[in-house]
Amino acid sequence: MSAGAGARVLVVDCDWAGRRAPEVLLGPCERAHAASLTGARRVEWVRTRLTAKAAVHWATGASATEILPDPDGAPQVRGGPHGIAVSLAHTGELTVCAVTEAGTASLIGVDVEPVDARNNILLPRLLGLAEPPRLGPEPSPGLLATVLVAAKEAALKAYHRPSSALRDYQLRQESDGTLRVGVTGRPHHELRVWWVCRAGSVTAVCATGDRPPEHRAVTTDEVLAALGAQ
Repeated sequence: MSAGAGARVLVVDCDWAGRRAPEVLLGPCERAHAASLTGARRVEWVRTRLTAKAAVHWATGASATEILPDPDGAPQVRGGPHGIAVSLAHTGELTVCAVTEAGTASLIGVDVEPVDARNNILLPRLLGLAEPPRLGPEPSPGLLATVLVAAKEAALKAYHRPSSALRDYQLRQESDGTLRVGVTGRPHHELRVWWVCRAGSVTAVCATGDRPPEHRAVTTDEVLAALGAQ
């Protein structure tokens, strides 16, 4: 990966439906953290970390990394090359990881949301005065509203949560259709927003620079093979 504003971003999604996420593939500190969780939260945490560990391996070649919460709860990669940044998301049994190796100058955030027509009702409460961007005709009920909600959630993660109010993450669409996001009243530069819709879920990515992310949909077998071979 090259550093800088146009650094590569890899986005990996994996559907864990019907599959167990083996904790033995976690590192020792990850296993200790997982042991502090219970029930569905523990299952989701393990699935997401295994997906992320495989994504880091595919993106950077690094093995035996651990992905643990920093003091603010954001995921932090330990044991790999300097400058790796990740963002994680999940909905149901679908897990997503965005990873880049651009150093501290680059921001990255990802979110995944099921397409839901109820977002048409929710969205107005999340919009700032200059919103919403016009993304085009509505191809299916709730899709465009879900895109904007997911983009705001991804921006919240990328900017490390300077505000908990999604209306403070302002989306702007340029004349060529490019979607950007910034934080109201904060001296942050804008980030580029990309999104895809697959199998009824929207994945939104916010990142520094204008290089489109690479999306990779993988199976659980691919994730387990990548980690089991390390």
